Amino acid sequence: MKKLALLLGSLLVVATAVQAKEIVAAPVEVSKEIIVVAEPVVEEVAVEVVVAPEFRPTGYVGVQYKAYGNTENAGDKVSSNDEWNNGSNNYSRLETTFGVAATENFSLEGRIRDYNNLERNDEKYNNTRTGTETRLRAYYKHNDLFTSRVEYMDTTSDSQTVEYQARFNVYKNEGALLSNVVIAPKFKHEFAEDGGGNHTNTVGADIEYAGNLPLGFTWDGTVYLNQNFYGKDIQTGVNLNETKDEEFVVSWEMYLYKTIGLYSNDKYALDFNFEGGYDAYDFRQYDRYSADSKLKTEDKNTYSLYTLLTLDAEYKVTENFALNTGVGAEYRNWDNKSEGSASNWRWQPLAYAGMKVTF
Repeated sequence: MKKLALLLGSLLVVATAVQAKEIVAAPVEVSKEIIVVAEPVVEEVAVEVVVAPEFRPTGYVGVQYKAYGNTENAGDKVSSNDEWNNGSNNYSRLETTFGVAATENFSLEGRIRDYNNLERNDEKYNNTRTGTETRLRAYYKHNDLFTSRVEYMDTTSDSQTVEYQARFNVYKNEGALLSNVVIAPKFKHEFAEDGGGNHTNTVGADIEYAGNLPLGFTWDGTVYLNQNFYGKDIQTGVNLNETKDEEFVVSWEMYLYKTIGLYSNDKYALDFNFEGGYDAYDFRQYDRYSADSKLKTEDKNTYSLYTLLTLDAEYKVTENFALNTGVGAEYRNWDNKSEGSASNWRWQPLAYAGMKVTF
């Protein structure tokens, strides 16, 4: 029995092993599907970095000498009111201009004009300007709309002025009929060099404008709105007791310009220039009379109208240094500027030479 049991157990073990072998040997089907995993694509994007140019102070210096000849028919007494033109009235002007943009927001500019009589005998000329006129202006740009300006001026009539303007650039359209408008509320104090009560305080506004016209003409000008408060009364009537200590005055300037290029290359340029207009047209509240007589010294409304024609030559020595010279003539109502009877129209020849350096 034991042998039989042993035999049966051995057969059972062998059968189990054979069955296990068959199971392991059976083929296993493997999926042949290939899974492709795409690598991520990195796209390089070029980013343009705009670097603002570093600010560098810039500026200029200019010097010009201009000589004015005698006005037309100088020395000929046309009428009893023509005293201004009875003698020689030629003179010269030495003008120095400069400007510098010190920072991105602050700039300074100046102009000095020195007038001199060209006649040996001072008694032989009238209506000739003499003396020195100095003007300094400082600008601070708060933003694209608003700029502050402070001006100091010392005139040839021995008076000085200090003025502040809050300048608002309210309109800008390059190339248009009206291309720029600036409105500038202001306060100005004018005083005599020797002090005293002869001073004027002014509040008001300037309206500056510029634009373009057909045929290559450009135009610009200013309207000055001035409420004047005088430290010394002005005589406003034939009776010596008719005086005022304040007055509203409107002045209007309007100029036209045209340049015709006759010849130019890299070094030389020859141009014919025209300019003219009202310089200026004044509207006052009152006539002016002499303080010690009944003679009228100035009408309420007066104007000076002129035309200036010049032939200008320029030589560019370097990119930053240029010389120029020219000749021309100016036509103007020199003496009588009354709105209703403007007269004394005369031509006055002129010649000039100068230089300008930029940096």
